[in-house]
Amino acid sequence: MNYLIPAYSILKHIFLFIVLYSTAVWSQEESSLLISSSTYTSSDGYLISSPYHAIYDNSGWLWILGENKLSNEYVFGEKEIIIQRFDGANFFSLKIPKTPGKKIKKGHFFKHKEKGIYLKLYYEVARAELSYINTESLEMIAVDAYNSLDKKYIIAEEYEVEDHTRLIITSKNKFYSAEIDQQNLKLIDSIPFDKPVNEPFLAFTRTAKDYSMVKLLFQKEAILLDSNGKITNKLSEANFIDNNGMHFFPNKIHNAFKVNDTCYYYFDDYQNLFAFDKKDNRFTELPNTGKCSELYKRLQFTEDHKHAFFKALFSDYSDYQLYNFKNFKTDKIATIRMKNLSETYFKEFGKDLVVTSGNQLTSYTFKESKIKTFLKDKSVRTIKRLGNSTYIVATDSEGFFIIDVKKNTERQIQFMDKTVELPINYSRDILIEDNNTIITADSNYLYTIDSNYNLVDQKKKKVLGEEIIKVKDTIFTANQNGNVSKQVVNDETFTVIKNTENIRIREFATDGTTLYATSSQGIFEYVNGTFQTYEFENEDTDNLLSIKYLPNYGVLVSTKFGEVYTFDTTTKKLKLLYEDELNASIVGMVADDNNNLWLNTYAGIVSFHPLTNKVVRYTLKDGLYELEGNRFSTYKDPDGNILMGSFKGLSFFNPNKIAQNNVSIKPQITSISFFNSKEGRWEINTAPGFLKNTKEIRLPSEYRRFSTTVSVFGEVSTRDVKYRYRLLNKDSNSDWFTSYPGKELLYANLAAGTYTLQIEALDSSKNKIGDTLKLRIIAQEVFYKTWWFIMLVMIVTVGILSILFSQYKSKQTLYAKNEIALNEANIKSDMMLEIHHRIKNNLQIVSALLGWQRANSDNMELKLKLEDSQNRIMSIAGIHDLLYNTDNQNTVEVKEYVKNIIGYYKKLYLIDVNYHLKIDSTVLNTDQATPFSLLLNELINNSNKHAFDVIDHPEITICFTQMGEYYKFEYFDNGNFKQEDDKKKAMGMRIVEMMNRQLKGSIEIKKTSNFHLTLLLPSHG
Repeated sequence: MNYLIPAYSILKHIFLFIVLYSTAVWSQEESSLLISSSTYTSSDGYLISSPYHAIYDNSGWLWILGENKLSNEYVFGEKEIIIQRFDGANFFSLKIPKTPGKKIKKGHFFKHKEKGIYLKLYYEVARAELSYINTESLEMIAVDAYNSLDKKYIIAEEYEVEDHTRLIITSKNKFYSAEIDQQNLKLIDSIPFDKPVNEPFLAFTRTAKDYSMVKLLFQKEAILLDSNGKITNKLSEANFIDNNGMHFFPNKIHNAFKVNDTCYYYFDDYQNLFAFDKKDNRFTELPNTGKCSELYKRLQFTEDHKHAFFKALFSDYSDYQLYNFKNFKTDKIATIRMKNLSETYFKEFGKDLVVTSGNQLTSYTFKESKIKTFLKDKSVRTIKRLGNSTYIVATDSEGFFIIDVKKNTERQIQFMDKTVELPINYSRDILIEDNNTIITADSNYLYTIDSNYNLVDQKKKKVLGEEIIKVKDTIFTANQNGNVSKQVVNDETFTVIKNTENIRIREFATDGTTLYATSSQGIFEYVNGTFQTYEFENEDTDNLLSIKYLPNYGVLVSTKFGEVYTFDTTTKKLKLLYEDELNASIVGMVADDNNNLWLNTYAGIVSFHPLTNKVVRYTLKDGLYELEGNRFSTYKDPDGNILMGSFKGLSFFNPNKIAQNNVSIKPQITSISFFNSKEGRWEINTAPGFLKNTKEIRLPSEYRRFSTTVSVFGEVSTRDVKYRYRLLNKDSNSDWFTSYPGKELLYANLAAGTYTLQIEALDSSKNKIGDTLKLRIIAQEVFYKTWWFIMLVMIVTVGILSILFSQYKSKQTLYAKNEIALNEANIKSDMMLEIHHRIKNNLQIVSALLGWQRANSDNMELKLKLEDSQNRIMSIAGIHDLLYNTDNQNTVEVKEYVKNIIGYYKKLYLIDVNYHLKIDSTVLNTDQATPFSLLLNELINNSNKHAFDVIDHPEITICFTQMGEYYKFEYFDNGNFKQEDDKKKAMGMRIVEMMNRQLKGSIEIKKTSNFHLTLLLPSHG
C-alpha cells in the first residue's frame, strides 16, 4: 500500500494553507443586510401548536405540518394533524386525508423540482408513507410506487441534487440509489454490503453538489454517488488517509462543501480539511487547514456553497448565524436570537427565514441595504472626494478621516505643522485645489494643507469664522457672530466686507458668480463688491437653515420646519417647492443626475421629484444608522454618488441603485371566496392554479357577495405593506379604501351588474409595488329582472292587451256577461286571501289521517314515527298561520314572533315550561324568518318531547341579539336527553343543520348535561 502523498497534492496543501491564512487576516466587510420580523400566533390564524416541519414551495408559500391547536384544546385523546399554508399575511388550512388505524407520530416535507412538494408521514406502528402534493391545485396523491415497496427495503432517506429528488434506500444486503418524480420511482443503482446488516439505518447523506456521501449509522459501510445518482465507489479505509499516512474509516462526517472544483469534508475529530481527489477516489487530509475548523464543522452550506449558517446553543436561547462564504472566507452577515428548541426554515438564503416555536411563528425578511454607513457615532460635517472611491471627511470634534467606499475602510488622518499636530475641529467646508492642496478652517484659522497632510508654510491665517466658500478666485469666510470677510487667492490678508458686522451667516452657496447665504437678516446676496439682504412675507427669517445652488433648480432655501423654497433672483421672493409631511428640519439639499431632489432631514433622507411629486423617505429600516442629519454635510460627487452626514455617521449611496424598484416584489391574490352554485356551497379558493387562471367570477343572484385576501411575494416584509382597493362599475368611480396585511376584503349585498375590483400594494412611502391587481365580478340579476324576462313579459302583455282590445271592440254587447266575469274575478281574489287558511286546514287533515293511522297500528315503532310526523306537520301548520297572519308579510319582529310561537307550544304540550326571553328589537325579513322559525320549532319541539321527563321545573331560555354584522341566537334548556332518543334527536338535528345552511350561519353545540346551542347568522342574509 502506497502511503506517500503525490507532489501535486503537496503543492495543493501549500496553496490551501496560504488561502486559509489569508482568511485570518482578511478584513470583514460591513454587513448591509437589513432584517425585519413579524410574529404570528393563533390570534392571527396560525392554528398549529406543535409544528413537525415546514418548507417553502417554489411559488413562495410556506407549508407547515403539525398538531392542530384547536383539537388540543377541545378534543381529548387523538390530536389532529393538519397542514397550514402561509402567504406571508394569511393562513389557510389543508386537511390531511384520514389514515384509519394509523397514528401519525411525525412527518416532514421535501421539495419536488416542479410545482409540488412531498409529504412523508411516520406512523407509530406502520411504515412511513409518501404523498405528492400539487402546489398549484392542492391535490394530495399517495405515491404508491414508494408506499408499496417490497418489505425487504427497510430505510429510505431523500436528498436533493440540483433539480433532482433522490432517495437512498437500504435493505439488509444493499445500498440502493433511486430517483423520485411526482408519483414515479426509479431505481438507478445498487451495491451490496460486505455482509448482511439487520438494522441498516442511515447516518447521513452529505452532498457537495458533484458528489454525495452516504454512510450507515452503526457499520463501516459507505458509498459515494455522483450527480446522476450512480454509485461511483464503495468506500473503505483505503479511501481515507491522514497526515501521518494512516488509513481510517470515519465514524462521523460533519459536513461537505465545494470550493472551485474540489469537494472538501470534515471527518471525526480531525481539525484539518480533507480534499476529495476524483482521480484516485481518495480523501486526503490537508495540513495546517484547521484554523477555522471549529466554525466550518458546524456550518450548513447552501446548495451553491456561497452561503452557510449554523445554530449556536446557549443556556436559554440560540443564536442563528448567517454567513457569506467564498474561497474559504466567511463573512458573518447576521445573527438572529431565538428560543431553544425552535426550528428554522429557509425560503432562500438571505431573503426569508421562518422560526417556529410552539404556537408561535416568526417570519424574518432580509433585505440588502443600498446605503452604507461610515464613521458610526461620529458627528460628520463636510465631505469632498479625493480619488475614485476615497473621500476626506471632517467631523465636529474628532478630526478628519479618509474613507474608501469600495474597500469599506476608514482611517483617521492627522494634519501636521512640521512636527506638531494641528487639531482642526468644527470645520464647515473643505476646498480641494487643482494641485491637490486642501483648504479648510475652524473658528479661528484658515489652513492650507498639502497632499501629504502637512501645513503649507505661511498658510495658517487668523480668520474669525469657520464658514468658508470659494467664488472664482476669492475665498469668503463668515463668523456666525457677525462679519463676512474675503481674500483673493495669493493675497496675504482677509478684508472684512463693510457693514456686515450684524449679519450672522448660517450657510454659504454660490452659482459661480454671485455669493448667497442664509443669515440673521434673511437671504444674503453679494455680487460685484456689494451686497443686499432680503426678508420675506411668507417665511420668518429665523426659520431659514440651509441654502444651495443647483443648476436645474436655481437657489434653494430650506427651513427648520421642513419647507424648501426657490429664491427668485429677479423678484427676490420665495416660492414654496416642497413641504415635509413630518415638518422635519431640512439641513442639506442636492440633485441627482435624474433631477430628483435629495434632502438631508431630521427624519431621514428624502427623495423628491417636483414634476411627479413622488416622495420617498429612507429611514432606519432602509439601512440608515441615524435619522438626524447634520448641516454642511450633503455632497454629490462627479459620478453621481451622494454622501450625507449626521450626528452619528456618514451615509453613502448611489441614487440610481437605492431608488430601483425590485421587480421581483409583486402583490398576488391569495384567496377568493364566493358561493359556488354548482356545488351549492360557499367556497374559499386558495389553489394557486385557480387564482392564476381566474380573472372573472360570477355571483349568483341569491348570493351576491364575495371576499378576497392579498399578499406580496418577494424581498419585502409583509407588515411594511399596506393595500388600497376599490370596486368600480360603469355607474360609479369608488374612492380607494385602505387595508392592512392579513385583512380580508369583503363585499356583500352587491347590486346586479359588472364590477372591477382593483387592488394596489403600497410601501411605507405610499409608492405602488408591482402591478395593479384586477378581478372582474359579475353579479347576476334575479331572473324576473333580466332583460329577456322583461321583454317576454312585455310581449305577452302587448299580446294580451291586443286580444282584450279586439274582444272589447267585437263584444261590447256582452257587457253584462263581462260584469259577471269581473265579479267572479273579485271572488277569486277574495279566495286567494283564504288560501293560507286552506293550507293550514289541509295540513291539519294530513295530521288527522296520520293520527288515525297511528291509532289503528299495533307497531309501536311505527306509532312513534307517525306521532313525530303528525306533531311536525301540526307545528308547520301553526308556524304557517303565524307567518301569514301579520300585517306586514315582508318583515317579522323577532320578539313578538317568538312569543306567538311559545304561546302555540304551550297549547300543544301540557308540560308547564317556564320560558326566559332575552330578545332585542331585531326585525327579520321573511327569507330569514321562515328557516329560523322552522329551526326554533324543532328545538322547542325536541325540548318539550325529550328533555323534561325527569325535570320538576322545566325551563327554556331563548336569546336573540344583534352583534355588529351578525345576529346571535342562543337556545338552552335545563333538561336531560335519554340515550334511546338518539335517533329522534338526530332527525331533529339534521333539520336544524339544514335550516342553518339556508341561513348561512355557524352553529356551536356545547357538550353539557343539558342542551345549549349558539347560532351566528349574518344580519344581511
